[in-house]
Order: sequence, then structure tokens, then C-alpha cells
Amino acid sequence: MDQQSAESLKAQFDRDGFVIMRNFFDQDTVDEICNRAETALAEMNKGRKRTDQFSNVTKGLDRKDDFFKDLLHNGPQVAILEMLMGKKPEGTTASFFTKDKNSQEVHPHSDALEGGVVWVAIDPTDQNNGCLQFLRGSYKRQEEFKHLSAASPTDLSEHPDLAAAAMNPGDIVFFYPTTVHWSGPCLDGRIRRGFNCFYVGDPWKGYSKEQLMAMKKNAVKKTESAES
Repeated sequence: MDQQSAESLKAQFDRDGFVIMRNFFDQDTVDEICNRAETALAEMNKGRKRTDQFSNVTKGLDRKDDFFKDLLHNGPQVAILEMLMGKKPEGTTASFFTKDKNSQEVHPHSDALEGGVVWVAIDPTDQNNGCLQFLRGSYKRQEEFKHLSAASPTDLSEHPDLAAAAMNPGDIVFFYPTTVHWSGPCLDGRIRRGFNCFYVGDPWKGYSKEQLMAMKKNAVKKTESAES
């Protein structure tokens, strides 16, 4: 990527809190990601039936297959994310998303974590089968959106900053976890799979053992106070 393209990409990322790069991975790589992820999912879910709201999301692929561990930490997306964020990303987990039911949606929310996220389209995705959606610039207004929850419906379909991330296989979106994002239901029955890497690091990193114990005691006190 030349300097002019990099500067343009970063300017868009800084403005909106997300940016899409088209044809980032070739079809062979997309197929390998998909095949390895589905093999890992079959093994991880063997003998258990998930019924929770986000049962279509499986994290920890990097602990199951060294291919995903290497992709998480050394894939070509890492250098791009470092350029966009202005600091080296710290890989946390690699995940796989499968959406093929109307109930499988994630409501508008922002994650209270610093770092970056990448999401790679395995299948064509648009608003009819539950593509990612964002509110442009919302990462700069965290207080305004802190009430949002991934588990609670909030209708932002008419919001002026709404941007639907329609993508084709191999396209990748980079975004801040603090940018408001969500994915709607699959309305037309087309499967929508995606591969995701989180670069939020360890939220407890940098705290001493004493500080962690103090925070734990404080949380217990708040719980006891709320129950009394």
C-alpha cells in the first residue's frame, strides 16, 4: 500500500471508527479459514447443544488450531490495524460467526474496551442476511451510547450516521470496539459466516495483584449493597 492510500484509509478510520478493504483475502484463503473453522467448531461443540442467545458465535479458534493462532498474531491484517490505530495490536482471540436463523442477531452496542477488531466476510453479506452495521463516528461519543446492550433491541435504522457494511467473500472491515455496531437478523435464509479477530488485549494487564484484589472486594461490596 502506498503512502497516499494509507493516509486516506487512516483518515476514514479516524473519522468513522471503521473502514472496509475489498478483496483483502483471496478465495483460497477464505476457503481455508472456513473449512478449518467448521472443523474446529464440530469438535468444540461435540456432545453439547448451545441454546444461549449468541450460540452462533464461537471464540477461541486460536487455541484449537495453530493456523488461527498464526493468523491472529501474524496475518496481513495486523500491519494494517497497527497503521490505523497507531500502535501495535495485541491479539486476544479468533472467532467464527454463523448466521442462518432469524433469531440470530446482535443488537446495537459498543464494547468498553480499547483496541481494534477485524471481521472477514466468508459469504456475501448485506442487510437481507444480517450484515454488520455501524454508526459513523460513534466511538468519539461513548457516553451517548453507553446504555446500549447487545442483548437488548434498540432501533437505529433511521439514525443519520447509520452505515451498512455490505461485503463479499474476502472483504475485511477494521473497527474500534467502541464504535457502535450490530448485525440484524437473517431475513432471506442465506447463510452468513464471518471470521473475526479481537485485538483488545488483556483488560487487567498493568494492574498489580493488590489492585486486582481491591477491585474484586469493591465489586463484592457493591453487589452486597444492591442486594440489601
